[in-house]
Order: sequence, then C-alpha cells, then structure tokens
Amino acid sequence: MKSALFPIRRSRLLSSIATVASLVFAIATDRPVYAGEDPVPIRIGAISPFTGDGARYGEAARSGIDLAVSEINAKGGIHGRQVSIQYEDDKGNPKDAVSAFNKLVHADGVPAVLGPFYSGNVLAVAPIANRERVVLLTGSATSDNIREAGEFVFRVCPSNDEQARTLARYARERLQLKSAFILYRNADYGVTLWKAFEKTFVDMGGVIVGKEAVDPDASTVKAQLTLVKAAKPDLIFAAMHYPEASALLRESKEMGVPSLIMGTDGAHDPKLLELAGNAAENSYWVTIGWGNLNPDSAASMFHKAYRSRYHQEPGVYSGLYYDAAHVLANAMTAVTSTMDGSSIHNALVNIRYEGPTGVTKFDQKHDVSKSFTVYQVKEGNFIPVQ
Repeated sequence: MKSALFPIRRSRLLSSIATVASLVFAIATDRPVYAGEDPVPIRIGAISPFTGDGARYGEAARSGIDLAVSEINAKGGIHGRQVSIQYEDDKGNPKDAVSAFNKLVHADGVPAVLGPFYSGNVLAVAPIANRERVVLLTGSATSDNIREAGEFVFRVCPSNDEQARTLARYARERLQLKSAFILYRNADYGVTLWKAFEKTFVDMGGVIVGKEAVDPDASTVKAQLTLVKAAKPDLIFAAMHYPEASALLRESKEMGVPSLIMGTDGAHDPKLLELAGNAAENSYWVTIGWGNLNPDSAASMFHKAYRSRYHQEPGVYSGLYYDAAHVLANAMTAVTSTMDGSSIHNALVNIRYEGPTGVTKFDQKHDVSKSFTVYQVKEGNFIPVQ
C-alpha cells in the first residue's frame, strides 16, 4: 500500500514545490501572483485609533479608505491585482503607533501605510518609515513639524499654520474681536496651532490675554475656564479635539463665561455637537473645505457614493482618507519597477490628483495647498460662513 501511494505523494510534493517556487518568483518580479485562481492582493497598511476616545476618527478614516478601495478594485485593482488594507489600531497614542507600524512593515511587509491619524503619532513613526524606506501618507495630521519629518512622509491635508491663520483673520477682520485667550491640547497638534494663531492675531492688532494647556481628551477644563473668566477675553481660541472641546463648551455655559469660542479642525465633528448639545450653539470651528461641489465634480460624486454605501453624509476626514487611498493607488499604478517604498515615493512626488477635498499635488516638503472653511454651529449643525 505504501509503495503504491508513494509516487502520488511524491508527485503532489513536487507540484507543491513548483507552485511555491513560481509564487516566490512572481512576488520578486512584481507580476500578478496567483494562489489557485485568484490574484494575491497588494497589501497596504493603515493606522488609526479604532478604540479609545479617538475611535470615531479611526472609523471616519476607515470608511473613506474602504470606499476608495472598493472603487479601485472594481476597476481592476493595481496592475491587475486587488488591493487589501491591513488595519492596525494605535489607540491614539505614539507608542502603539510605533508598534503597529513595525508590525505592518516587518510582519506584513507593506510598502506603504495610510496614517497615522494624529500628528504626534506620525512624528513618532516617521523616523522608522524613513529608515525602512516605507511610505507614510496621512490624511489628517496637520502639525507644522510634519513638513520636516523626512522624505518618506506625505500628507493630503494642509498644515496647521494655514487653518490658524484662517481663524485669526476671521476673528479680526469679520468679527472685529480684539482680545483672545488660548486654550490648547497639550500635544504637538495644539502647540503648533496656538503659535500660528498667536502670531497672526497679534500681527493684525489683536491681544493675547492668556494661554493654558489642556490634557488630551480631558473631561473637564474648569480650572482653565476660571482663568479665562477673570481675563474677560472677546474670544477663546480652542486648539482642541472634540473630547476636550465639548467639555469646554458645556462648562463655559455652566460657568457663565461670555467669550465667543472658536476652535480647530480636531473638534469639527458631529460628536462635538452630540456631546456639547445646545452649548455648542454660535461657536465657530474650522476644517478643510470640500473641493468643487458642482454636480459632476469629484466632491459631489464622492458624497453620492458615500451616502449610497453608508446611508449618511460624509465628514471631511472620510474625504481626506478617501483621497489618500486614491493618491496612493495612483502612485502605485504608475510604478513600473518593483513595488517597494522607494518606487512609490518616486511616483508620489509627481502625482497630481483632484478628489473631493481638492487638488493633491505635493511640494518639496510633501505638503499640499488646500483651503479651510469656517463653520458656525446653528440649530445643531455646522453651517459654513466662509
């Protein structure tokens, strides 16, 4: 019995060896690879907070990426191969972002990563990305310091300095506010924002009457608001994310602080309105504007596709990560050599892509030029005022 089966087993073994050899050769030469009848997908990494206080941000990023990937795959993928996203949860902190990135690079072998979401996490991962020559493409990290993070770091969102200038100009020119108290998230995001806001506001004749840090995701800011109330500023400039910004709105109303509140893109989220309730009314918040909204524009088509898939309106972060995924796919499609980080990097620097958040074209620092829009909360909704 054994001698009768041996030739069959030997034949199967040789066939298996041949199949493995052909797969290894195909991966090395970057041609379409087949496992049975299906092409082996091109795997891309994505890092965002999917648990913890920032989980809503992560889900916004995921929805935009998933929509983009479904479109890319429906059109044949990249070089005939489908695209697969390997998601990793950084829980919103730099340590976990580094661990997630190392896993994606060393265990999963990805040549590019979408994210991380937070600026501090991008800055923590950037040195490893540059050393390993793996592309890092974020759709949300706005810190000014990212433009110096290295040659393998790109972003499809504009930097903090532009949104801070937008708010400062609006406060001085449109609202004629003369004094401001700065409350900022005690992280790179908040620090770079308050510095840019202060410079523009003061250059335009405004006065900064105080400045206080707020712990990330703080549930109360009453101590800081006591100082604000004593200073009596026209404006509270809030460089925050929605967890601490919602506390600011609720508690400023409870404490009778009359100062107008104006804040940054990290808080421009439906969750802010949910957590703050009617305390958010008449406050101002900025975020990147949508691109051309004509009926046949990329922005309009994205909104229609997003509503069809998710049965709700998209937030701007979903639009940014949708754009990031398409930008990366376009760069990878342009690669004619081995699909590695270096070749993708070389393709990205020459990309010009127009999506729902406008035109993505990288400058020498891998930054983009896109405009911001100021919104005011009216009847529980963000209404554009600029």
